[in-house]
Amino acid sequence: MLALILDTVRAIAWRQTEDGVNGKNPPPSMYEALTGTERKDPERNHMVFESGEDFEAARNEILRRGGFI
Repeated sequence: MLALILDTVRAIAWRQTEDGVNGKNPPPSMYEALTGTERKDPERNHMVFESGEDFEAARNEILRRGGFI
């Protein structure tokens, strides 16, 4: 919980910088680092599914893991 709070505060501070205004060099996520859920490609933060069944299977897996991607 504290890692998520830290990430939020860091993101707010970053958005007030020149990099934040331009959307460049965001601060790394402490939560992702601690939980091992770091994104391999920060530009690819979405998921694409071929069918509704694929979506439901991915959704159920995310919920089974605790609701975090």
